[in-house]
Parts: sequence; C-alpha cells; structure tokens
Amino acid sequence: MDREQGPEPRNTYAACLVTGTLTLLSGPMFSGKSAHLIDAVRRDPEGTLVLKPAFDTRGGDKLTSRATPPCPARDVSAWPEDAMRARLVVLDEAHFMVAPHYNGDVVDDILRTRASGVDLLIAGLDMDYRRRPFAVMARLAELADRHEHLLARCHVCNEPARWSAKRAETGHRLETGDSELYEARCDKHFTVPGEHAST
Repeated sequence: MDREQGPEPRNTYAACLVTGTLTLLSGPMFSGKSAHLIDAVRRDPEGTLVLKPAFDTRGGDKLTSRATPPCPARDVSAWPEDAMRARLVVLDEAHFMVAPHYNGDVVDDILRTRASGVDLLIAGLDMDYRRRPFAVMARLAELADRHEHLLARCHVCNEPARWSAKRAETGHRLETGDSELYEARCDKHFTVPGEHAST
C-alpha cells in the first residue's frame, strides 16, 4: 500500500540565505540622509519601493533633498502589502512612524520584510531637539545589519555637528520643518530653546 507523503522537509539553511539586509542611516537634520536614499533609488528605480511618512507633507509625493533632485515616493501611515515584492524598500524619516501617525509597529513590519528576502534602507533622526533618543531608531540600530551615523555642519561654527537644535520652543516633539525651525549644532553650540549654549 502506498504511504501518503508528508510535506517536504524545511531547509533551514536555505531559508536563512534569502533573508534581506537592513541598513540604517541616522544622524541630525542637514546631514544628507535623504540624499543617500535618493542615490540608492537611482541605482535601481524599477526594483525600489520608496516610502515616506504621511505625517510629513513636505515635498508632496516626492522624496526631497537639498543636495540632489527629488524622486517619487509613496506617503504611508501603514506598511504596504507590496513591500514584500520589492528588491529594495527605502524609508525616510522613520522616527515619525509611530502612533498616532502610523498604524502598527514599524520595526516589526521592517523585520518581517527583511525576513522575506527584501533589502531595506532606512533613515531618520536618532535624537530629538532635546537630545532624547527616538525609540524607533534606537530599536532599529540594535537590529540593523549595517548602521551608519552621519554628521552635519554646525550652523554656528561649521564644525561637525551631531545634534538637531530647535530655534524656538513649540511644544511638539514630532514636528516637521526646515531651517526656519531647526539648525544642526555641534557639542559646543548645542542649545535647547530658552537655554544658553555650553562654553
């Protein structure tokens, strides 16, 4: 009598080989993170899914940079189902991907996409304007296959800067803006609105 065959044995080693890679770009504002993302998109525009938070309405449906022309991007408030079909997923401003601006856990969504064999390139601010870490970026830094921290130039002295400073207190931790609201600052010239820089 023929015996019913069970499912094919799972090849755990082969499954591991299809795992994608997670690259994280962190740093202050004005450090060129978005330019790095756009450069990556231009290397494989057809195979790349470009995402940005719906909360960030700057640039409309484009990923923008001060250093390079923009590229088309999709505004999202939840992880798209077609991310699993891309060769590369690019996400800018990942620190904004939290409730109430994002539905779900973006870190879990990113890890699930990586496990399906898709490469991901993620960028965002690691610290807020009071030098407190953004939880999403801190979690991704621990889980990334590669993490590059970029520096800007201090708006006061032009030395390397690792902090985003707010020019005026608005009461909002998550707030979009450009040079009208934020500046890059070095350790010496970093300030919190209403406080003096260190000497």
